[in-house]
Amino acid sequence: MVGFLLLMHRENNTAQLRYFYLDPEYRGIGLGRKLMNLYMAFLSEAGYSASYLWTTHELPAAAHLYMSYGFELTEEKDSTAFGKPLKEQRYDLRRISKR
Repeated sequence: MVGFLLLMHRENNTAQLRYFYLDPEYRGIGLGRKLMNLYMAFLSEAGYSASYLWTTHELPAAAHLYMSYGFELTEEKDSTAFGKPLKEQRYDLRRISKR
């Protein structure tokens, strides 16, 4: 396995992109975009009305990918949840295109 993502159903017909991981050896060759295409297609087909995710400021390439799919930065908070100071960031997608 070189990567995966996990959708978690949340209330109000919202999906959370809970985990998104690609092995570092396989980054930068379009696999993240392929996974996001599948995620976005599933959101539409399953009838979700919104989606959100949390990431950190240390992952600008991931943030760029999310924003290219219409996610917007909606919240930031300081955290030490991962053993070091960082800024957690929430991105929301409020309008999901129907297929």
